Amino acid sequence: MSSSKINEILSKINISPDDTDHKEQTKVLITLIQFIENLSQDNKSLKEENQELRDEISLLKGEQGKPKIRGNKKPNKDISSEKEIKKRDFLLSY
Repeated sequence: MSSSKINEILSKINISPDDTDHKEQTKVLITLIQFIENLSQDNKSLKEENQELRDEISLLKGEQGKPKIRGNKKPNKDISSEKEIKKRDFLLSY
């Protein structure tokens, strides 16, 4: 969100409890909440971009980058040995 857009939104907000009714205060509150959400999203994206740029600078300086840590993945197949034990016991019983 550009600074001119921010200034425009802030100039539209006029909070004076004596002159406003509850409906207008509700509108102002909703506008402020939306404004905060937009700034929060912008802040998050800027932090991510900043970290990416720091990582790239580190690589260009010859330093090690962030390690790529793989998550634990459980195999989809059954790795239990119960079937093999039963089969072996069955074969040994003869």
